[in-house]
Amino acid sequence: MTDAIDEALETLRALWDRERAAHRRRHAEERAQLSLAERVRRGLALKDLEVVDTDAAPGGRATLWIQPRGDVDLEMSRIGPGEPVLLWWDDPADEDAVRGVVSRRLRDRLAVMVDEVPERADEPFRLDAEAPEATFDRGARALARWAGLEKRDPRLPLREALLASAPPAFGPAPDVRFFDDALNEPQREAVRRALAAETVSLIHGPPGTGKTRCLTEVVRQAVARGERVLVTAASNLAVDNLAERLAEHGAPVLRLGHPARVSPAVEAHTLDAMLEKTPEHKLARQWTRDAAALRRKARARFGRGQIGYRERREAFAEAGRLMRDARAQLRSAEDLLLARHAIVCATAAGADAALLRKTSFDRVVLDEATQATDPIALVALSRAPKVTMAGDPRQLPPTVIDPDAERAGLGTTFFERLAEAGATTLLEVQHRMHEALMRFPSERLYGGRLRAHPSVAAHRLADLAVTDDPLRPGPLVFIDTAGKGWTERRTEDDPSTDNPGQAERVIAEARRLLSRGLPDADIAIITPYLAQARRLREGLADRLAAGLEIGTVDGFQGREKEAVIVDLVRSNEDGEIGFLADVRRMNVALTRAKRLLLVVGDSATLARHPFYEAFMAHVEAHGSWISAWADEGEPLV
Repeated sequence: MTDAIDEALETLRALWDRERAAHRRRHAEERAQLSLAERVRRGLALKDLEVVDTDAAPGGRATLWIQPRGDVDLEMSRIGPGEPVLLWWDDPADEDAVRGVVSRRLRDRLAVMVDEVPERADEPFRLDAEAPEATFDRGARALARWAGLEKRDPRLPLREALLASAPPAFGPAPDVRFFDDALNEPQREAVRRALAAETVSLIHGPPGTGKTRCLTEVVRQAVARGERVLVTAASNLAVDNLAERLAEHGAPVLRLGHPARVSPAVEAHTLDAMLEKTPEHKLARQWTRDAAALRRKARARFGRGQIGYRERREAFAEAGRLMRDARAQLRSAEDLLLARHAIVCATAAGADAALLRKTSFDRVVLDEATQATDPIALVALSRAPKVTMAGDPRQLPPTVIDPDAERAGLGTTFFERLAEAGATTLLEVQHRMHEALMRFPSERLYGGRLRAHPSVAAHRLADLAVTDDPLRPGPLVFIDTAGKGWTERRTEDDPSTDNPGQAERVIAEARRLLSRGLPDADIAIITPYLAQARRLREGLADRLAAGLEIGTVDGFQGREKEAVIVDLVRSNEDGEIGFLADVRRMNVALTRAKRLLLVVGDSATLARHPFYEAFMAHVEAHGSWISAWADEGEPLV
């Protein structure tokens, strides 16, 4: 068994190195081959930036609040929370370029966390996406940790289950008194299995089946038994969802990291918010600003010839001492906060945080386990001998850009392999979709096992006092653009695809839906292509501030809206549909809607693929198929 483990780890190391190299090549090629203006247009860079505020950050670092000089919608940039970036002034290869990580992204501002405030922070600068070296470093360290476990390490049985295909073991089913009385029987069984697992258990949660609710119960039960739990997920959004649910129940939650949008219920439980209430943070923030002011003053005086090199060096040294003292203050406060909380929440990659390196846990809960590559999953799983993993292999897979590494195994997850060993509980009752919306994904991807809870099986927009649309009746509508001549396009300098004619129709359908009285915040428009999302946002710019959401598929996993419009974009004579052929991605798009799903697409192009052919047959049987020739999607009077 040891040989099998060594071989598995060595294979993972090689694939991880290959994927790291692919990321490096892609970023180097983009920077070398594309002008700054073109990188900005593609959402890979930003220019004409300024620092508008500076804050102390956990770990002794600093947060720079950055704003473009001009009206730029940062939400359409590909640079988002958790992404590594490079800040540069004259040339990205210069020594004064600074590496950082985006911690937040608002429509008009970015927060970037850096080790120290740059010397030239008061000058205009540029920002480029950077290869995610820190993520690869964390994965590499995790692989080394799992290879070096000692003979009496309590994680050895877990390692055998993960890497040597040892069957997961379960103890007797525990007698559980559930905190959440409303859990259905599949959810209760998943909780029992998680608590009985000696190494690992899996919770398979299709869309709307209450996976987060189930995991919340697992964590609460574990803490009640005296366990300390690390709650993780592949994305910040999923971590926030779990942290919010736990916080609602009064659980002792500490949220690490910098989620993109912290909900009000979670904000008070973040490390940032807790630190801000400590005297140590107030002092550290003052020292950080004093250090920045010292640097600016010394640089200005040196530039005017009022001081020489020695005086400037002494001022910078004093600023450095202030920053070191600020870090020490923050470290002390962080250690105290960590010791007080039985539940720590962080992303899977964030579980490698220096703050946690001396902290042990009894259990790791890993949500979105089907989106985490094995090395990143191992970062989180190394924290405890028992693991509860949750996910859905029928939704978004891990992001792997090297096709050979993906085919060789990096695109397959622990969850998928362990599912074959029988450690999985399927959540079968979904609480999101109208039965007509649920039926197709259930039959096509889940063996027909999903059931709509009576509370949602027949709910409609009319229940929300929304005006009926007699030309678009029912919860499922397909607008067929075949024959309209709305052909997709892709320019030589942009790898993304858009379809201007179809975008105009989607915009019209959105305004028609709004005219029925449905609030903007209850509507999402989802499209597989960033270029089309950008075009749609431009056409509906007046509705974005009111809460209408427009984005690509990846940003909507785990989300739901009362009504969803899906723009499939592709329309060509060859029947080419690109990555629409990944039905897992389409499963996400088609399962976000609660009461209305309106899909806009070209049947002549799409129906050549069996998945879309089956979807259109389902619409004919259970929905409304409307030709785009029938009307122009005018708003209702």
